[in-house]
Amino acid sequence: MLKGGGGENMYLIDDVTKMTGLTKRALRYYEEIRLILPPQRTKGNARIYSEEEVKELRKVAEAKEVLGFSLQELQQFMSLKRMIEERSEQQGLSAKEITKIENLLENQIKMIEFKVVKMQAFKTELKEMRESAMEIHEKTKTKGEMKEWKDSIQITD
Repeated sequence: MLKGGGGENMYLIDDVTKMTGLTKRALRYYEEIRLILPPQRTKGNARIYSEEEVKELRKVAEAKEVLGFSLQELQQFMSLKRMIEERSEQQGLSAKEITKIENLLENQIKMIEFKVVKMQAFKTELKEMRESAMEIHEKTKTKGEMKEWKDSIQITD
């Protein structure tokens, strides 16, 4: 960990990989495809990431791994997020831009809802499989106990 010019914590790429679970290669690729903005560099040209950038990378990793978002979906989201942040710092947004953003956000919300439905269906299937496995185990256990009992009293089939 390093200290930035304003006293904020800055992290080298090795630290960021440990903090996010992403590889160096993934970080470089995300930068290349503009999923993330290029981080600052040291005088020796090493990448250094701010606390905010690390936080953003954790969200990207989580969205990709846990929620199953594709890189293209993440690019759309991050691009939209940056646009909103840049415009809110400036003069604001035109009615046309607001409509475009609303439509993009609505599409992303629908995509998430669709994924949630698919995950719920998969969860239901897993629960049903677990119930079947438990029933088989229960039957096996009962037969096993019966065999032990039969063996203990010397009864043969």
